Amino acid sequence: MSDKLTRDQARAAWSASGLTYSDITVDNLRMLRGMVNRAMKRSGLMQGSYRAHQRWTIKYNAIGADLRCRSHYFDDRQAITFEPGGFIGFAGWADEWNVQPILDAFIKWVSILRAYRDSNQAEGAR
Repeated sequence: MSDKLTRDQARAAWSASGLTYSDITVDNLRMLRGMVNRAMKRSGLMQGSYRAHQRWTIKYNAIGADLRCRSHYFDDRQAITFEPGGFIGFAGWADEWNVQPILDAFIKWVSILRAYRDSNQAEGAR
């Protein structure tokens, strides 16, 4: 991660993918959580204690989800939030360095979801 990613780049990747909240499933969120957790661990940030929480909140009736994180000096902060209005938030508490593992994992996750969706659509067209 030599070039710093921005929150706007992550949101643009989501927009450009054509994915919508209806493409998000509990299994997809588990995958995202795992990817974020691995990226946090690899980063070594926060004295090597940066991790994704095991739990997240999913609001099916309002279509939203909230993935949280922790480190040695905090226990419960926002990592990625899919808000009901369509806004996606990325660690609003974090500076541009500490948000990097989250943005990197999110952009890779979007690529995986898009490829999966596209392959399913191609399969269905046959």
